[in-house]
Amino acid sequence: MLKKKERLIWIFLLVFVLAISFFNFRTPTAVQAQGGSGSGNDFYYYTRLFQHVFVTLQQNYVDEDKVTTKKLMYGAIKGMLEATEDPFTFMLDEKLTDSFTKEMAGKFGGLGISISKSNDGRILIVAPIEDTPAEKIGILPGDIISEIEGESTKGITTDEAVNKMRGKAGSKINITIVRAGVPEPIDYTLTRALIEIKSVKYGMLEDGIGYVRVTTFGDDTSKDLRNALAYLKDQGMKKIILDLRNNPGGRLDSAVEIVEEFLSDGKIVYTRGRSGEGNQDFYASKKGDSWTEGDMVVLVNRYSASSSEIVSGALQDSKRAKLLGETTFGKFSVQYVLPLDQKEKTSFKLTVAHYYTPNGRRLHGEGIKPDFVVVEEKLSTTDIIALTELRKGTQLAKYAEKFPNEASDKAEISKFRKSLIDNDNIIATEELLERLIYNERNKDNYKELVNMRYDKQLLSAIEYLDTGKEPKQDVEEPRESFF
Repeated sequence: MLKKKERLIWIFLLVFVLAISFFNFRTPTAVQAQGGSGSGNDFYYYTRLFQHVFVTLQQNYVDEDKVTTKKLMYGAIKGMLEATEDPFTFMLDEKLTDSFTKEMAGKFGGLGISISKSNDGRILIVAPIEDTPAEKIGILPGDIISEIEGESTKGITTDEAVNKMRGKAGSKINITIVRAGVPEPIDYTLTRALIEIKSVKYGMLEDGIGYVRVTTFGDDTSKDLRNALAYLKDQGMKKIILDLRNNPGGRLDSAVEIVEEFLSDGKIVYTRGRSGEGNQDFYASKKGDSWTEGDMVVLVNRYSASSSEIVSGALQDSKRAKLLGETTFGKFSVQYVLPLDQKEKTSFKLTVAHYYTPNGRRLHGEGIKPDFVVVEEKLSTTDIIALTELRKGTQLAKYAEKFPNEASDKAEISKFRKSLIDNDNIIATEELLERLIYNERNKDNYKELVNMRYDKQLLSAIEYLDTGKEPKQDVEEPRESFF
């Protein structure tokens, strides 16, 4: 006979599982009927195992305060979500739920880093968000966060990493980065800030070419894009470059609304899940149509993910635009955020569907290959180390202050390079120093729009729109999937 407490736990478990079936999961009976004993889907068998461990812990574990019902149940829920082995399925505590809501609204406190899991389970920086503490201090896409406040990130989930890094604006945090090409880990001390994302930046370039950079897909992105397009048309735009590089994604509906500004009809994207609820087809309508004609190039790179890939895939499949750059990140899955405990203000995020481009491509883990492969030149290991050290120090700022005009560089850069070697043991090529000094002199405006001197992909897009001549195709280096 079960004790009274055990019976209550058993009833609780049944009620809990029946309750979550409200979100279109199969009921326990259906699961058992589908599986059966020994199949791995015998609900009652494995629930008894769970109950056995739960009761044993509560009755025998030495520290009673560490085995409260809430603590064990929340741990079990986290474990269930992590058992999917999906980096995008996890639990959000009150702090994370609040942060997620603010992030979608374009305002939150933190460092300004979009993260995921690397294929070997480490915390991968997909991209630092522009004009945030992470971007300004020199954190780069592809960096690995190995420690937060001196504690290893090995084995922690992305939500736990986010939870550690989010905090009150003005407070400081220490993180350690592992960067390809740099032999030793890099320690950074960052000051958290209120992150206000300006998701759309735009302006006119040359010869009637308009430029729009979308950095994230949030609540106001489609509205901001419409305003940008209206302004550019008034300025005489004849062709357009849409820049989605280093854009980690965001809201699915925002991506669909963005595509509608460039397509008047046709399918944009479709999703397929395990149930009918996950099956949706999105088509272009007449409610956008801001720029459905005129030559168009979309810039992408390996850190263009999720919603960026929805937009890129739709415009490529419909032949509305040419994609130029590098193969994208490869996140072709859709997540829902669902409430868990209203009292505790917790929620959970789970993958409910895969998405496909209009032509039926699902390239999860592979990414979208652009029409024109143009790869930004990689820095040498020596220059990567030099860049890392220079971004920590004030040498560039002092040089730019002393020599504000480029006319000085011909005589002074070689001296500057020698002083870095002699005084700081920093070995950098003159080419790297020229580029960094250029950026330093233009730091108050170059991030607002474009780098017209050193951005190979942008310059290739401009030349293609100007002349119609296809750029020379580069060869991408093989890369491991992030999934």
